[in-house]
Amino acid sequence: MPNIKQLLKTHLGGHLNKPSTQLIRHIAMIGVILLSLPVSASITITEIQPLKYPSVIKNLTRSTTVTVNWKGELGNSTNATLLDNDYHQGRYLVTSDTNSPITINFFQLANETKINLKTLRVRYKNKTYKGFPVSGLDNPGNGEYVDIGAKVVAGRKSTAGQKYPRYTLTIEEQ
Repeated sequence: MPNIKQLLKTHLGGHLNKPSTQLIRHIAMIGVILLSLPVSASITITEIQPLKYPSVIKNLTRSTTVTVNWKGELGNSTNATLLDNDYHQGRYLVTSDTNSPITINFFQLANETKINLKTLRVRYKNKTYKGFPVSGLDNPGNGEYVDIGAKVVAGRKSTAGQKYPRYTLTIEEQ
């Protein structure tokens, strides 16, 4: 049976003077090559503006509903008297340094008692999505906008006052 020195000489074409030194050099070279390869991809989400609802007068006998759609317009289901016109869709700029498909997820955090976000919508690359998460979407490359809208419903027994329903928008490469 051949010894390790003989195997290394045969495997590397007999170019070894000191097999242990050459082997260490090859291992070091492989390590340097592996360290220079990109280890992770990066996707960046920049908030242009968060989803914002107008101030309204709460209904006393039924739930109060305000819808701001992904276009930044009030929806037909709005049933409250507006105190201002200060509302807009959420808008985010998304970029990526790879070509990998992405997944978008959008959900409420339920941080306000008896206040819920419903009818969540995301607009990405000229298509509207309403069920989340959505996978297999085209990569944004150097930049695509993501617009969001939702209906906020304040239950009949919710308390009056300033409310700030929160949500999470996540975008991940697959």
